[in-house]
Amino acid sequence: MELPRGRGSLNGASFRCVVHGPAPGAWNMAVDQALMDSARDGGVTLRLYGWEPGCLSFGRNQAAHGRYDGTRAAARGIDVVRRPTGGRSVFHYRELTYSVTAPADEWGGLRDAYLRINRALAAGLRDLGVPAAVVDARESGPTPRPTVRACFRDPLPGEVVADGRKLIGSAQWRDGGALLQHGSVLLYNDQHTVEDLRVGGLGPVDVPAAGLSEFLDPLPDLERISQALADSFAGELARDATREDITVTERAVAEKVRTKYEDDAWTWRR
Repeated sequence: MELPRGRGSLNGASFRCVVHGPAPGAWNMAVDQALMDSARDGGVTLRLYGWEPGCLSFGRNQAAHGRYDGTRAAARGIDVVRRPTGGRSVFHYRELTYSVTAPADEWGGLRDAYLRINRALAAGLRDLGVPAAVVDARESGPTPRPTVRACFRDPLPGEVVADGRKLIGSAQWRDGGALLQHGSVLLYNDQHTVEDLRVGGLGPVDVPAAGLSEFLDPLPDLERISQALADSFAGELARDATREDITVTERAVAEKVRTKYEDDAWTWRR
């Protein structure tokens, strides 16, 4: 994939774009956490990746023990993982996931950084022909608590929607001078699976999310979508973009912290 050049660099700086294929949930979370170490040293990284097998993820502080059925998930071949970021349950499968890691003060406070990242995402999707928009705080109700409700049920202030339905669910975490924001760009709406895996089972439940396939026919391949998002980030950040993989050091850190995300003591701690 040939990456774009931004509309003028910021003090000659660049950001790195890493494009990964599908991987298990524990590895995906471990890599995102490892990239925060580079962010503490000043690095800015946009990572785009997928999931295999499908995976149910919980927010960092979400109550899940006794509320979701891990045995049922395993019987269906679905992984379960707890994210380092907050928010509520998401089912990851037919999607393109993004993560952004950067120094914590790169774009101001949590809200400013959240809005800037989401503006870049929305701009990239609009370039593909999706009617993507960022929710205005004045148009949204109060922020829901991290309950068992699926993340994609409620568009929140600053999030990306299409036709009034949530298209991208995102969460941010700040630690030790670095920020991580990651989220799901849905290709298809599979979020009913979140409700299917609740203890007691709710049966078929509609989660009013939006997928890119509803707006793009045919759906572009993941390289094309990744290119559009890399373009939009280059424009929003006014930086040059470089295509790279994670470093040997980052991979070693990810291998080390992967055991945390594979451990039931973390996944089912609440």
